Amino acid sequence: MKKFLYLILLFFIVFLFYKTSPLYFLYINKDKKEIIANSNKIVFVVKNDISFNEIGDFLVRKNILKKSNTINELVVFKNYNNDSLRKGKYTLDRNWTNNDLINQLFIMRNQNIIDLYIPSSRNLETIFAKISNQINIDSSKLFKIFSDEIYQEKFGFTAYTFPTIIIPNTYEVYSNITELELLDLFRRHYKKFWNSNRIKKAKNIGLTQSEVTILASIVQMEQQLKFDEHPKIAGLYINRLKKGMKLQADPTVKFALNKPGLRRLYYRHLEVDSPYNTYKFKGLPPGPIWIPDKRVIDAVLDYESHDYIFMCAQPSYSGYHNFSSNNKDHEKYKKDYTNWLSKEGIN
Repeated sequence: MKKFLYLILLFFIVFLFYKTSPLYFLYINKDKKEIIANSNKIVFVVKNDISFNEIGDFLVRKNILKKSNTINELVVFKNYNNDSLRKGKYTLDRNWTNNDLINQLFIMRNQNIIDLYIPSSRNLETIFAKISNQINIDSSKLFKIFSDEIYQEKFGFTAYTFPTIIIPNTYEVYSNITELELLDLFRRHYKKFWNSNRIKKAKNIGLTQSEVTILASIVQMEQQLKFDEHPKIAGLYINRLKKGMKLQADPTVKFALNKPGLRRLYYRHLEVDSPYNTYKFKGLPPGPIWIPDKRVIDAVLDYESHDYIFMCAQPSYSGYHNFSSNNKDHEKYKKDYTNWLSKEGIN
C-alpha cells in the first residue's frame, strides 16, 4: 500500500513538473535581453501582414533575435496568436527584454505607416483638409494648434509666418499620428530642409528663412506653370527689394481680396487696404500667400542675377513673361498684354 502511494506521489510530482516547468522557464526567459544589434534603435520593415505566431521566426531571419523560442511561447501565453502585425516600418529598442519586445509589438500592431502627401497649397485650411482625408486627424484641432501663440513663439514664428514651417513633401507617418506629433514632424523636417547651406544663401540675400518662403509664395503665384522661370522672377523681386521699390505683385492683391481666381486686375483692386497689398506697402507681406513648393524656395535661394525690375505676361497662352529693366519697355509690354486680354474677351 505504501509503495502504491509512493508511486502515486511520484507520478503527481512528475506530472506537476511537466506542467509547470515551461512556465518556470518562461518566467526566467521573459526578462532576458535577446535582441542583437549594434545600435540602440533597430528599424525593420514588414512588407506584408504577419501573424504573431510567425513573429519570432521573422525576427530571427531579420537578425534581430538570437532565437525565437521565448517569443513564440510568450505569444501563446499572452493569447496574441490570433493577432497580426500590419505591414509598415517598426522601431525597436536594443535594451528591451523579450517581454518588452512582444508587448511593444502588440501595442504597435495597428500603427500602420503610410505615405502622407502634403502638397503645395493655398493656405493652412486647404492643407489640413487634405491631411484629414488621408489620416485620422481633426483639421479643426490642427488649425487651433497653429493659431496658438504658445506654439508660434516656441518655434520662433509669428501668427503670420507660422505657415512657413510646413515644407510640402511626402512623409512617412503612423496612421494614428496625433495633431501635436504632426506639428513636431513639420518642425523636424523644417530644420532638416533649412540646412547650413540654405541658411547661408538666405543670409547672403539679406532675408530670413520665413522671408525667403514668403517671397517664394509670391514667385509661385506669379508663375504656376513654368517652373524654369522662377529663378528669373525671384531675381526681379530681389532687385526691387534692394532698390526699396514696392514689389507690386498682382498675386498679393488677389490674396488680399480673397479672389485667387481673379484673371484681370483693375486700378480699383490695387486700393485694397491690406498689409498683403504690395502695391500699397513696401517690402514683403507679413506672411506667405501660398504654401510654396520647396523647389520654388530653392529657386529664390538660387535666384538669377540680372537687372530686370518689371515683368508682364506675354500676350499669348505661352505662360511666360516679358521682362524689362526700364519703365518704357514695360509700358509697351503691358499695353500689348492688355490689348490681347481685351481681344480674347478676358475681363
